[in-house]
Amino acid sequence: MKSILKIIKTTFLGGILFLAPLVLLLVILEKGYHIIQKITLPIINYFPKVKILGFTIEEIVAILIIFIICITAGLIARTAHAKKLIQKLENGILSFVPGYSFMKGINESIMGFESNENLKVILVPTDAGLQFAFLIEQINENNFAVFIPDAPSPWSGSVCFVEKKDITEVGISQKEALACIRKLGLGSAALLNDKL
Repeated sequence: MKSILKIIKTTFLGGILFLAPLVLLLVILEKGYHIIQKITLPIINYFPKVKILGFTIEEIVAILIIFIICITAGLIARTAHAKKLIQKLENGILSFVPGYSFMKGINESIMGFESNENLKVILVPTDAGLQFAFLIEQINENNFAVFIPDAPSPWSGSVCFVEKKDITEVGISQKEALACIRKLGLGSAALLNDKL
């Protein structure tokens, strides 16, 4: 019974953590849309009141402006100065948000962005047997900090400190491990057949 409640809890929390950025994005786009509408309304009043594919000219202009702003922001984000600013923001503020770095890496992986910060997938021993874990950092010559994700939602889990001798390298990608965790281990035969 406790394991079922744990699965429900982790799935629910995983759902919230997955939906939160999407809802935030929608709220930001909606607010931006209304701000741009206020700016474009006086200009658009001189245009004829026609609809194109069900959208008024005012709506089309607002959507185009948001699109141009997003493209411009994306181009600016690729500059060296912007990357430094984002790095400072992440190191100074966002690093204190629990799980931010892990969620960022997972989202980049899911969306297909190449990331130099893909976490190394390993297996570590637990009371229940070997489990997938992500190598977070090396503490010293012999000890490592690892994150052991829960299944089916890898958004929650536990941080453990393990010795080098207890780490089994598996040579699979973060994306493959996350997919296997979400499927409750389905596909592990293909991933781990020659590694155990």
